[in-house]
Amino acid sequence: MISRRTLIRTAPAALAGALALPRFASPAYAEAPAQLAGDTWLVDRYGQYLHQDWPGKVVSDEQLRSEYAEEAARLADVAPDRIRYDRYGGLKELGRHKATGYFRLEQVDGRWWFVTPDGHLFILKAVDAFSPEEWGYGTWWKSPDGTLIDLFEELPDPVEFASCYTEDDKGHVVSFLRANLARKYGDDYRPKWRETVAKRMIDWGFNAQGKWTLDTEVVMPYLAQAPTPTDVIRVLWGIDPFDPDFSRKLDRTFDLRANRKDPWLVGYFFENERGWSRDVVAEVVKRDSTLAAKTAFVRYLADTYGDDVDRVNVILGTDAKSFHALRDTPINIARVPAADITAFITLASKTYFRKVRKAIHRQDPHHLFLGGSLVPTWRTSPEWNVGGREYLDAISFDWYSTSVDYLRQYEGYGKPILTLEFSFMFPERGMTAANAATTAASQQDRGEKYRAFVEAQAGSRAFVGFAWFSAYDQAVTRKPGATEAFNVGLTNQQDQPYYNMLDIMREVNRGIEAVHLQAPPA
Repeated sequence: MISRRTLIRTAPAALAGALALPRFASPAYAEAPAQLAGDTWLVDRYGQYLHQDWPGKVVSDEQLRSEYAEEAARLADVAPDRIRYDRYGGLKELGRHKATGYFRLEQVDGRWWFVTPDGHLFILKAVDAFSPEEWGYGTWWKSPDGTLIDLFEELPDPVEFASCYTEDDKGHVVSFLRANLARKYGDDYRPKWRETVAKRMIDWGFNAQGKWTLDTEVVMPYLAQAPTPTDVIRVLWGIDPFDPDFSRKLDRTFDLRANRKDPWLVGYFFENERGWSRDVVAEVVKRDSTLAAKTAFVRYLADTYGDDVDRVNVILGTDAKSFHALRDTPINIARVPAADITAFITLASKTYFRKVRKAIHRQDPHHLFLGGSLVPTWRTSPEWNVGGREYLDAISFDWYSTSVDYLRQYEGYGKPILTLEFSFMFPERGMTAANAATTAASQQDRGEKYRAFVEAQAGSRAFVGFAWFSAYDQAVTRKPGATEAFNVGLTNQQDQPYYNMLDIMREVNRGIEAVHLQAPPA
């Protein structure tokens, strides 16, 4: 690691030139919060907030290496408990159920559970963005126009830490996390990091890798994302499932056959936080017949109103001569009855999830389809969330709150429910929280909020598991292209675990099956 001034002298010309620009040259920080709005650097060479001190703050590479040695000694005797759990994390004491060689879902005494490939009941306790290779842990060091974002006392040496930099669709990104892991575990940090993190997961009671970047060398159950075709037809943020080429696009894009025989794969999710709401329908109905969804909407109206175009014209305030003409007639969403909006979203949901499920199973018939990881109250609707449920093995949500009312709302639909993103955050050391509901008063309070939220979920008969977002904190200087600098990690970007929180998480994770056993049956 070398200083900014030395880096200007020694780095490749392009990097050195960028670093020579004035502070806050980037328009990306034109509306920065108060802590970013002065003529000052924000973080030190380890990516830590410069303007606050705290016990354990990293001051040297030697400290990081010493912490690795201390943790390795502490974890030396940690090993899987094969008396209590099967190799996948299924709880043996709850009995043996049908084993298929793959994860599946089953109601037992009115409560939903995963069943492991070996036939034992299982609650998913996953960690999202498991791998430090996740570029969401990085931060912009140059803005999109190539000017310096000069918040850094010292950047990782671009030669010694070349793998900490990328320039791609995320922009010019640097990962202080990767640099810190290299300092701590050695230049090729991955083997020692993997050994450490595998033992951490056992010790802390987590049993799976959740959404986003995985590390396939750490063997444990995991979720996979079925990729979205780049050429899908979008309506606002949603996909047009009525596109006659949608299924073919899925087939061309999915590459799932290698997973067919993998017993560690729990299942797939598709897209993320993108459903249909009234806003999407409003956009659909004002379009013309070149949009397949508009044609499908007119077909829905014809079927619903007995092919009576005059009646439909009266309802919509249109003057189309036929349903064929109505396809090219702009429609005001305010004139569309609420029942028809609800019914059409339901139809779209069924069409979407049916096509996605079939595409997944054409390549991989053995694993579960876990839906679209939706935020119940944002960019979706209740009709979308459950409309296609017959094609879902489970309904998956992301939910940043302390309330589990969303789960209660959906537990009566006869499907198990997963929460694939949630977190609680303590806004200190230059970091922030997502909203008031996720804000904790301390690291220990993060753990207590975790306890209350997870145990409340486990008290539902529909609950089958969760994924905590995420393994590491985001960068103090913000996630690339976003305003997020969230304290979401189990550990910070210096690879220091939040033990005050994790001691509580460990206790909760080890007892969550017992809580679920007390959930009132259907």
